[in-house]
Amino acid sequence: MKIPKDGVEDLLYEIMYFSPVELGDERYTNKLYFQTEIYHRTWPTLMADRMSHQIEKLKHCEMGIVAFDDEFRKTHREAVIGHCKMALAYLDAREARIAMKLCEQCMPATKSSEPRLQTDPNAEFDFLRIIALSVLACAARRVKFFQKAIDALAEAKSLCLAGGDSIQQHPLLIALTLLNLSAVLGDIDHDEHGLRWGLEALAMMYNLFSTLELPEMVQAYYLSLACHNAALLNVKLGRWGDAQELVDEGIEFTKILGENDDNLRSKLITIGAQAKHVPEVFLAEAVNALNGWSEERGVWNLSFWDFSLFEMKEVIRVLQSTLTLNKIIIDQKDDDRRYESSVENIHLSDLMKAVVGCHCLEIITIAGIDFYPRKVWRRVKKRGFLETRWYASALNFAEVLGGAQTPETGNYDGLLLELNHFMKKVAIALLVVANETEGINLSNNGINLTSISMLVNALSDAERLPRTRPCRQLILRSNDIGVAAAQELAKIWDAAEPPVEEEVSSGSDEFADEDEEFDPTLEPPERDDLMGVTSLDVSHNTAIGDEGFQAIVHGISRYNCFKVLTANAISLTAGGCLMEGLEQTRLDTLSLNQNNLGCEGVTKLCEVLARCARLRVLELEGCGIQQEGAKALRELLRSHLKLQEISVAHNKLCDAGAIEFCSGVAESSLKSVNLAYNEIVSDAASESVGDMMRSCHSLLKLVLSGNTFDHMGPSHIGKAIEHSRVLTLQLEEMGLTADSMMDFLDQGAAETQDLQELMLNKNPIGDEGLAIIAESLSIGLKNLRISHCGLTHNSQAILLSLVSLSPNLQRLDLSYNDLGPKGCADMVKWMDQNDKESFSLCFLELSGCNLTDEGFQLLVPIMGSLRYLGVRDNGITSAGLQGVMSANKMVKLQTLDLEGNHIGEQARKRKRRSEARTARSH
Repeated sequence: MKIPKDGVEDLLYEIMYFSPVELGDERYTNKLYFQTEIYHRTWPTLMADRMSHQIEKLKHCEMGIVAFDDEFRKTHREAVIGHCKMALAYLDAREARIAMKLCEQCMPATKSSEPRLQTDPNAEFDFLRIIALSVLACAARRVKFFQKAIDALAEAKSLCLAGGDSIQQHPLLIALTLLNLSAVLGDIDHDEHGLRWGLEALAMMYNLFSTLELPEMVQAYYLSLACHNAALLNVKLGRWGDAQELVDEGIEFTKILGENDDNLRSKLITIGAQAKHVPEVFLAEAVNALNGWSEERGVWNLSFWDFSLFEMKEVIRVLQSTLTLNKIIIDQKDDDRRYESSVENIHLSDLMKAVVGCHCLEIITIAGIDFYPRKVWRRVKKRGFLETRWYASALNFAEVLGGAQTPETGNYDGLLLELNHFMKKVAIALLVVANETEGINLSNNGINLTSISMLVNALSDAERLPRTRPCRQLILRSNDIGVAAAQELAKIWDAAEPPVEEEVSSGSDEFADEDEEFDPTLEPPERDDLMGVTSLDVSHNTAIGDEGFQAIVHGISRYNCFKVLTANAISLTAGGCLMEGLEQTRLDTLSLNQNNLGCEGVTKLCEVLARCARLRVLELEGCGIQQEGAKALRELLRSHLKLQEISVAHNKLCDAGAIEFCSGVAESSLKSVNLAYNEIVSDAASESVGDMMRSCHSLLKLVLSGNTFDHMGPSHIGKAIEHSRVLTLQLEEMGLTADSMMDFLDQGAAETQDLQELMLNKNPIGDEGLAIIAESLSIGLKNLRISHCGLTHNSQAILLSLVSLSPNLQRLDLSYNDLGPKGCADMVKWMDQNDKESFSLCFLELSGCNLTDEGFQLLVPIMGSLRYLGVRDNGITSAGLQGVMSANKMVKLQTLDLEGNHIGEQARKRKRRSEARTARSH
């Protein structure tokens, strides 16, 4: 290292001259001089004779022949220092043996046999001897005469410390001598002894530089050198932690040195790599990432590394300290891990905490997927066609330019499917650690035992970052969860510590009010960390089966705050329906759709659910339930007054089972009943449904879709509506015709003021049936869905009548009826001419109605009053969209659904090519 000499006092200059620091040009000039033809690789006879002559003069002083005055002392000091400089010049020129002999020659000049002279403080014999011994040791070390070097430095150390508490030598000289001794002791593996003096030298330098005025670069260089020496000895002794600390300190000091560091930084990195058990190049990258060095400033690509535990620790350290790193890239092709899974999971969680906590980090890329570390729920995506064209400002796009609101559930459905299992673990760790949403949806991601262990670990970690939230809703639909993975998943609730509360007996009539029921979000802040997953969806994991489901239930039963369990299509049978322990939870919703429970399974299930006093929602669609199962449900409904919603769609209740089931509903407190697709046909069964509607005064929603009643069925339902409180009625795909609608509406349905929603999709009612609805239906109707009902452009006037006579109608679904371009023309004209307070329509679905560009542009006048407009699959082109955008009428419109139309660059190119061909043909 070379720096200017300016401002350095003489004594310090002499001390530093014999260290690796070069002040000014003297040392370099001396080296060049002693490499000339006269001195190169030869003994400097004249110079050596001068030293011999000076030694003779010193002897004459001892004998009193020559006066030992100030002039002699000055001349003698200059002669010894000059001789040592000559020896150092030979050493710099790689002539270590000559340098060693020169130092040995001048040794008599550094000590006097006359006590009077030796103790004279102005003679500085000890200082001169320490200098000569230090150069001798360096030369001996160069030719691997380690014992000679140690002997010389041991004597020098003794001279440095001879004064005890009253130090006679300059502290910097002492520190450098001890540092040299430490290094040579390390050469012969006396590491413990060498480390003692190395740390002593480092401590002395810290103390000295707090008061001594030295150039900052010089201080940094000496401290880096001392840290390097001590770190190396600690590595040899296996003291990894101490070595790491010293390496990190040394690298900090090299920042001051810049490029003028004599490769100290690279040497420290080499030692640090050994201490931290990471590859040397990896640690070099870590240092660059920490400090914003290297060509790719701010980007660290970790894809080339092994992701060992030690590498992860170093990445964590960098993330906790860096102020410049703004992107990390991770991609591992190797899925064969070499570490115990639970240990690796812990480190991955810690790593992702560091990622989220690193304020300067803007993007983390995991196997090609970009995430915002502090908004992981928000996708980093390229803008689509509509977002980049001139009319983009006229549309409302979600999640553009940072304006998106945090969703209730972070949706990562299918996002991780193509990742190997280790990369899935990395991504899952990030998604859980950085979670800000109520729930996390990880469906369709191929999650199995390997990756689910990471999920469990991250969810069970009580040490969350302050700005994040615990995940209370976990969605794992359509993954690779089998029995073993289900057993691992059940461990989520091992660490949960819910508040202890009294058990609620199923036989008690003292039910809490609905508003007083347990809500995890109302827990006091100090208990927020204790909350576990309260809602789980493992649907469509067909390998779970009875054993896996039992394991999940056993885990849930240990957490009395659990509320929602959804396990549709998991190959559950009657054998897995003994779900003991669920009564100890606050189970609110249970969904077991598409499992072959059969009547036996449903009977067992009802016995368990009778004890779940807080159960409000039960879904058993497609479970093979027949009449015997309907009887068990009947008894459950009669006794369980808390149950509010039940769905038994797609079973085989048939007429007899429906009658049994409806008798139970009639005595229940249900608000919603779904009997769709149960092969209910007979008049007796439809009459039983009507009686149920009249008797169950709490019933607000009834679904009967897919049951093709006999000719009296619509009449029975229509009669019951007037005397019920039903607000929503779904009668889809029931074979209803215009005549059926006449029977239905003539029996009192038209008179009720309560019915608000009517779904008639996929019934062949045609234009005539729509006319009956428009003339007869309640003015209280808010939602009418008549998709796939055979309507044509002849319904134009009827639609006008429907909208104008239904002032409360907010939602109208006319999709997949062949209305053509002008089917809605009269309705649009009326809405445009009348005050917006005259109608409530704000949701209009016209998908698949063959509108084309013409029909789409005819809708422009009402776009200012709509919030949603669905025009999928209507043959709309870019030209049609451009015409609509030009009108600037979309004032309130929040959603414009254009999927399935011919909009985009390719469509525009095709259109231009077609026009060109047409022009050529003409």
